[in-house]
Amino acid sequence: MLGQGSVFADPLADYERCIWEQLQDADHEMRIGELKRLCLDLPDPLAHPTVSDSEPLAPVTEKSISLVERRLHAEMETRSNPFVLSPHKQNYVLLASYNDKPNYEVYNTPPSEFDRLEMKFQLSFKIPIVDSLFDTRADLYAAYTNLSFWQAFNRDISSPFRETMHEPELFLAIPNDWQLFGWRNVLQQYGVVHQSNGQGGYLSRSWNRAYANFIFEKDNYLVSIKPWYRIPEDNDDNPDINDFLGRYELRGIYKRENQTFSLMLRNLFDGESRDTLQLDWSFPIHGRWRGYLQYFNGYGESLIDYNAESHRLGFGVQLTDWL
Repeated sequence: MLGQGSVFADPLADYERCIWEQLQDADHEMRIGELKRLCLDLPDPLAHPTVSDSEPLAPVTEKSISLVERRLHAEMETRSNPFVLSPHKQNYVLLASYNDKPNYEVYNTPPSEFDRLEMKFQLSFKIPIVDSLFDTRADLYAAYTNLSFWQAFNRDISSPFRETMHEPELFLAIPNDWQLFGWRNVLQQYGVVHQSNGQGGYLSRSWNRAYANFIFEKDNYLVSIKPWYRIPEDNDDNPDINDFLGRYELRGIYKRENQTFSLMLRNLFDGESRDTLQLDWSFPIHGRWRGYLQYFNGYGESLIDYNAESHRLGFGVQLTDWL
């Protein structure tokens, strides 16, 4: 089990004991594959056969659990609970965020009526659809992410939501364990995603993509490489969106004790100076509440003004992080 240190034990017995204990607590809908995954942190019993009574017992050390595996194990423990939604991306509220370069030309409202200070929040969750698809290690998920920009302090125009983006997706998650230059590829994801601002007419913005996401770890560092392909559409509201949001996203995360630092990069080296950068810092406050600081500089922060540069700094609280 997670959290155990070096012990003297029979690995096969520990593995069977773990399965038995999980079986006692499992509900009638839990599958055998889920039970086995809860005990994946134990040494492989086939690779570590039991020793005879005449041989001295050797210490069995806990298998090194990566940051991603730790999160997956935590999600596994609650995935059969009908009252729990597993997070997909970050969940946060920027209580105050200031954009010194807003783009309000797209609206019919005079620019002077909008505030540069607004709230920004993101809600993101995923639901397992099929475990061990076709008897493989691949799991199928559905996910939804909502990102909203709220003129909460602007009472002159009744505090409207300036922009809300909806992002449903379907993806396969495949655990992996191969090395590349000292980095371990712990997870691969392959999916399709639709993103829209839910508007009609000249305010409509949307696009569909197929993507792959390769996640690598080393010590307390994580790097994800996420290329995508835009799926062509007959009626395209924003045909040049790839020119501003690019064709890939790079993310780096560093976890130092209870603090998390992350960097997101998009559209580098496009020759048009349309690169995008986002910096995040989260830290513990109390219980599950975390402080959150976010800086964004570039294009595509929201769909309504994907082709306008944005400079934003915000602070607030975070409920769930990447790791």
